[in-house]
Amino acid sequence: MPIGGVAAAVVGAVLLALGAQFQGRGVRSVDGVEGLGPVRRVLRLVTTGGWLLGSGFLVLAILLQLVALLLAPLPVVQPIGVLSLVVAALLNRRLAHARLQRRGVQGIVVCILGTAAFVVTAAFATSSTPADVPAVVPVLVLLAVVLAATGTALLLARRRMTPVVFAVLGAVCFGFVVTLMKVVLDRSGAAVQHGALIGPALPFTLLALVSAGVAGVVGITLVQRAYSGGSADLVVAALTVVDPLVAVSLGIGLLGQARAAPLWTFPVFAVAEVVSVLGVLLMSRHPPIATDAPVRP
Repeated sequence: MPIGGVAAAVVGAVLLALGAQFQGRGVRSVDGVEGLGPVRRVLRLVTTGGWLLGSGFLVLAILLQLVALLLAPLPVVQPIGVLSLVVAALLNRRLAHARLQRRGVQGIVVCILGTAAFVVTAAFATSSTPADVPAVVPVLVLLAVVLAATGTALLLARRRMTPVVFAVLGAVCFGFVVTLMKVVLDRSGAAVQHGALIGPALPFTLLALVSAGVAGVVGITLVQRAYSGGSADLVVAALTVVDPLVAVSLGIGLLGQARAAPLWTFPVFAVAEVVSVLGVLLMSRHPPIATDAPVRP
C-alpha cells in the first residue's frame, strides 16, 4: 500500500479545508465593501490577510496533492479529498462557535468509512503506469468540450447561475487538472528513468501540462465566484465530491489505472462512493448550527 501517497493526500485534504475557509472569508469581506470597482475589488482582495493565508494553504495542498499523485495511483489519492469536508465541518464548529448536530456527526463517520473502503481497495487493485498518447487524447477532447460548454453557459446565463453551479463547474475543471497532472508526472518520471527527458514524448507532455494549466485557471475563477455567493462548506463539498468523481472516472475509464483490478473491486468502488456521497448529503443537510439556533429534525 502506498503509505507515503496516502499520507500526503490526507495532509493535503486538511490544508484544502483550511484554505477554503480562509479564502471564503476573505472574498466575503471584500464583497461587503460598497463602492469598489472590479479592479479595486481585486486589488483589495489580494491584499486581504485572510485571503492570502487561505491561498498559502491551498498552494501547499496542491503541492502535497502532486506528491501524492507521484507516489500513488489516481484512484487511491483522489477519494481522500472528501476528508476536507469533514475538516471544514469541524473548523466551522471551532471558528463559528457552532455545534455539530447528531446527524452531521453520523455523516462525518459515514464519509470516513466510505473513503477508507475506497482507498484501501484501490491501493491493492490499481496501478500507476505512464499513459500513452491514445489514452490521453480523449481526456483532452473531453476537457475542450467542458471548457467550451462552460464558456457558453457564462456568456448566455451567467446571471442565472447559482453558487452551486459555479462550484460544481470549478470542481469538474479541477478533476481534469488532477488527471492531466498525473499524466504529466508519470510520463516525466518514466522519461527521467530512461534518461530521455527531452525526447519525442516531450511535446505531448507539455500539451497535457498547458491544458491542465488552462483548466486550473478556469477552475480557480469559477471557485472564487462561488465563494462570493456561497459558503466555504459549499465549495469544499463540490471539490471533495465532484472533483474526485471526475478524476477517478477518467483514471479508471480512460487511463486504464484499474485494468488489472479483479471484477469484485468495481462493486466495492461503487458502494464505497455511494456511501461517501450519502455522508456528504447528511453533513450538508445537518450543518453545524449556532448554539442558540433550533436543531433541524
